[in-house]
Amino acid sequence: MKDLTIIVKTLDRYVCLKPFLKSVIKKYKDIPILIGDDSAVSCKKRVEKDFPNANITVYELPYDCGVSYGRNYLVNKVKTKYFCTCDDDFVFDKKTDLEAALIILKEKKLDIIGGYVRNYKIINSFKDNFIKIAQKILHYELPTNYLGTFNKKGDVLKIDYIIQDYPEYKESDLVVQFFIAKTESVKRSPWDNDLKMHEHTAFFYDAKLNGLKVAFSKQLSTRHCPIQSKRYKNFRKRDYMHVFMDKHGVSKMICTYDTKKDTITISPKLDNIFISVIVPLYNAENKAELLIRTLKEQTYKNFEAILVDNNSKDNTSKYIKDLIKDDKRFQLLFEKKQGPNHARYTGFKKAKGDYVYFADIDDFLDYDTLYQMVKKVTETKCDVVVGDYTEFTTDLSIIRHMNGAPNKDTNLKESNEFLFIKPALWNKLFKRELIKDNYFTYTSIGEDMVISLSTLAAAKDVRHLNFNVYNYILAEDGLSSLVKINHLLQMKDTADNLIKVFKENKKYETYKEEIDFIVITHILYRAFRGMLLKDKNERNKLRTSTVNYLDTIDVKDNKYYKKSKAYKFIRKVVYSKFWYNSFIMRFGAKLLFTNKFFNKILKKMDK
Repeated sequence: MKDLTIIVKTLDRYVCLKPFLKSVIKKYKDIPILIGDDSAVSCKKRVEKDFPNANITVYELPYDCGVSYGRNYLVNKVKTKYFCTCDDDFVFDKKTDLEAALIILKEKKLDIIGGYVRNYKIINSFKDNFIKIAQKILHYELPTNYLGTFNKKGDVLKIDYIIQDYPEYKESDLVVQFFIAKTESVKRSPWDNDLKMHEHTAFFYDAKLNGLKVAFSKQLSTRHCPIQSKRYKNFRKRDYMHVFMDKHGVSKMICTYDTKKDTITISPKLDNIFISVIVPLYNAENKAELLIRTLKEQTYKNFEAILVDNNSKDNTSKYIKDLIKDDKRFQLLFEKKQGPNHARYTGFKKAKGDYVYFADIDDFLDYDTLYQMVKKVTETKCDVVVGDYTEFTTDLSIIRHMNGAPNKDTNLKESNEFLFIKPALWNKLFKRELIKDNYFTYTSIGEDMVISLSTLAAAKDVRHLNFNVYNYILAEDGLSSLVKINHLLQMKDTADNLIKVFKENKKYETYKEEIDFIVITHILYRAFRGMLLKDKNERNKLRTSTVNYLDTIDVKDNKYYKKSKAYKFIRKVVYSKFWYNSFIMRFGAKLLFTNKFFNKILKKMDK
């Protein structure tokens, strides 16, 4: 086995990777293993700790660069004549015979020899220390063994999948994703780096076009023990088939299984929607790469990206120019007036898109975000799309996954409570004509809320997209320690502007209960956060200002406030000078804002 290397690309699944590595080392102790890791948090240190003496090399790749990019990277690192590619949720066992398969590959002068995968469904097992028990007890086995042949006529591609009882040997165009290959052959015909899903079909279709000889042998098999987190499942929702079909001039795919069932995939005809992506920048040197990369590599290409430097004090403009110099869809503007909405407004006035998408420079998108949003607009003709999102710490550890709106297929405006969805801009696609100039308020806190809620109220049709469109990175691991009195006081100005815009648009009476409750909760939340202020005079100034402001609103009679025990409690604390300044209450507030465990509880209020 000196001329064989194992390669595996992994993404956020060390819970699967660890038992795979154990099984390989147990069966083939000295075989070299190359791992391409594009996880949010690298597995390198864990691999070094768990397998200190193994012949394993971990390559840390750009986050979510994709299976195609990862495998191509690893193949270029392989020093042996042959390699075996595996998924990170495979497990080798007694039936896994790499030696026999390699002999067949050499004797038959093949480029690729594939095997079969024995699928195991693991039930209620997500912890690493329970995997071994779960694999032995809580599973069933479902063998996967298919061979495929391609036949393209015009713009129609037909794939015939032949499922058989494990032939000793059979040549084919397509085998499952567990095979041994000649290293040089795959270097000549690599995976398509543009595909993060459906790369398997594309790889073998290109292999056929490039003349690679492929076959199947039952000598090669492995177990499949998948464990998938919610975030990993979201990756599986990506639709890259249209990318493959467009590249190869295919408008229709027909998949036949044993000549019994046809599955027809038609390349979706999306509305020709031009999107303007608007991104404010401030001191973004060395922190914009991930957002720019995920914009450049969007599967939907019909967009412009307007980046607005908001009077940065570092080398942001030079850094951004270097990142976007090779892409004409990007343009860099400048705005001297400080504040993100000044920058957003500058970008908005230049926008030419039918729809507008706002993003922040230190976060990032999913590569399929714009495609999925345009697809939803095409299907429903809606005015606004609201997607799901994930919160990360600064080191890209996942904090939580959030639904952007109630997960239903109907128009969210059937109920006034649609206004209670997360008021951020970055998980929404807006029809540009709905956004008016006076929506841009120039405060430091909650300024995006006015744009978001005002546009939602003006829309006729608002739809939820059950897809993780945005990845939001919280500064300081999401725990609030920096509190400024001026920022907190400005929440009142933002609230006044929100109410003013709704009145000007003649929407306030329609949504009075909802808007008042949003104002109440945001004002109380900021006052509660203000308990962290060290200066007692500043705390009392904020408390007095909050009380005076809330006295102008029908707080006690608000139907939503009546149901909220948490905000009733906070209001009582804020209205009491003694309790607001008491050590015990301030200590409790500090725990909620700065302790990871208690902060999760607080986040349920701050949606």
